[in-house]
Amino acid sequence: MSRPVVIAIVDDDRAVREALCELLQVEGMAALGFERAAAFLDRAGEFDCVISDVRMPEMDGLELQRRLRACGSAMPLIFVTSLDDETACAHALRAGAIAWFAKPVADAALLGTLRVVLGNTGGGA
Repeated sequence: MSRPVVIAIVDDDRAVREALCELLQVEGMAALGFERAAAFLDRAGEFDCVISDVRMPEMDGLELQRRLRACGSAMPLIFVTSLDDETACAHALRAGAIAWFAKPVADAALLGTLRVVLGNTGGGA
């Protein structure tokens, strides 16, 4: 029996973390939130996908992406951010990010992307 898919939410905004975790849980997906990118990195091997903000203190989402890739992780990474920066978006996508969504993200768009990334194994309808 395979283990359930688990998604990490990395965002310094508690309300955003909680809302995304609740959305995923309602859709039958397991999710765990992290306030800081470094805390997530310590446990990155436990997750199948990460949804991250870009602007965060200490380590931003782009640095998180760089560190994941530098250690050989191919974990799918989706950015959900209020940062309106086409250059940063293009850089993130070239570096392997699956998607870049503006906050507030449309639930259907995020869930659809997750289902494609996870091969419809993420639970839910």
